[in-house]
Amino acid sequence: MTRDQNLDILIVDDEPLACRRMKALCGRMKNIKRIDIASGGEEALDFIAQHCPDVVLLDIDMPDISGMKVAQQCKYSDRHAGQYPEKTPEIVFTTAHSGYAVDAFRIDAANYLLKPVKENLLKEAFDRILQKRRRKRFDQQLNNNHRLWVQDGNAAVQICSADIGWIVAERDYMRLCLPNRTYLVHEAMQSLLERLPQDMFIRVHRSAAVRRDLLRDIRRKGRRKYIVVEENTELTIGPSHLEAVMRASNR
Repeated sequence: MTRDQNLDILIVDDEPLACRRMKALCGRMKNIKRIDIASGGEEALDFIAQHCPDVVLLDIDMPDISGMKVAQQCKYSDRHAGQYPEKTPEIVFTTAHSGYAVDAFRIDAANYLLKPVKENLLKEAFDRILQKRRRKRFDQQLNNNHRLWVQDGNAAVQICSADIGWIVAERDYMRLCLPNRTYLVHEAMQSLLERLPQDMFIRVHRSAAVRRDLLRDIRRKGRRKYIVVEENTELTIGPSHLEAVMRASNR
């Protein structure tokens, strides 16, 4: 079984009996590598920050911090983003309350299961998470292998699209900014973005686009919002692009 077919699970519930039952259910699954338990929201957040589990099976009604707040912090909090920006756990709510389902899916929960959780529904939830991971890995491999021809003096060279950090318009040209150098391409911004892997870049201004994983450092100066893509390079976020950029960065 490959790494993508194994899951580290964290069960979060303040009821010991519910934890034992859920652990027994998970123990019968073939694709579970490790199972840990947290008895409250604070303990869960500390564990997630330190160990980065793949899936959190999360109760909602807990005495210290509600499961909904735990999930929100997992998805959006700088506390966790700073520690493992490339990975956040999939959230599967396991609760006796049906009234929070809409809120759960607003924060992109993987599933919402009512207690007592049925084994077949839990297995389906894990299967969907595994499928999502395999699809994401496949898409990433495609993106990493994507190449673009550019002019370099009198020669044409291939560059890896994933090496482009940002793109800025200069009249009729687009400047592709890579870690150690830049290239000019005679092409319209929209046309260029359509040739690049889908969702790898996001338009932040009519004259600029940024690779999505560089959206972490968004700052504000007066009414101006901008992205710091390099120590001495700032890209202004255009008003018409602000909502999409903030949504993409989970702000």
